[in-house]
Amino acid sequence: MKAKLARLIGLTILLVLCLFNIASGHNHLELKKQQTSIKGNILASESGLPLTNGTIYLDQQQVSFSDGYYEINNLKPGLYLIKIEGPFRRPYENTLLIEPGTNRIDFSLDSRFSTEEIHLLARITRAEAEGESKLGQTAVAATILNRVLSNKYPNSIQEVVYQTINGRYQYSPVYDGRINVKPRFEDYQAAYLALAGHDPTYGATGFFNPAKTRDAWVHSQKVTTQIGGHRFFIY
Repeated sequence: MKAKLARLIGLTILLVLCLFNIASGHNHLELKKQQTSIKGNILASESGLPLTNGTIYLDQQQVSFSDGYYEINNLKPGLYLIKIEGPFRRPYENTLLIEPGTNRIDFSLDSRFSTEEIHLLARITRAEAEGESKLGQTAVAATILNRVLSNKYPNSIQEVVYQTINGRYQYSPVYDGRINVKPRFEDYQAAYLALAGHDPTYGATGFFNPAKTRDAWVHSQKVTTQIGGHRFFIY
């Protein structure tokens, strides 16, 4: 009788433990199921090109992205405040509903520059870099934008292109009228690449063609790189 009672108690305990383990496993699966992630592309709205880099703020979390791609894991479903910053962009801010599982969400960020300024960037790119490679054209466009970023220069494309120092235009096409040439598809492409954050000049704010100028000052500047017929420097 005692043996049967002991066996019954043992079976009861075993059953309780089994049920507990099943419940624990179910809870673990439910918790795991609730874990979610978001990923996707971050693009420049004017061109559809991926932004080279930037930062995402998701509530209190800060995540960097590169080559236009981001991924944030181990989130809980719910409503989040998201802010995205990228090169030459207006900050993007919105509320974001994240659902359980993997969420594919792409973002398109507007340029901080007007359509007219982007057109001007393409014009100065053609005027200064016509005949150069795509990389060389992008490099010239990037130097204009680097001046916009620098506190040594004006903070708009318009003001940078038309700036005069000691009575002299900074870009010869403004003086000789070539600034008025109509930009081609490839000129826009170079401008768009620079606006998406591509900078093959390593931050240069100036450039010159050594075969076309004997100016001692520009020849004395420390060169960051040479692309095609242009040498690039920071000043």
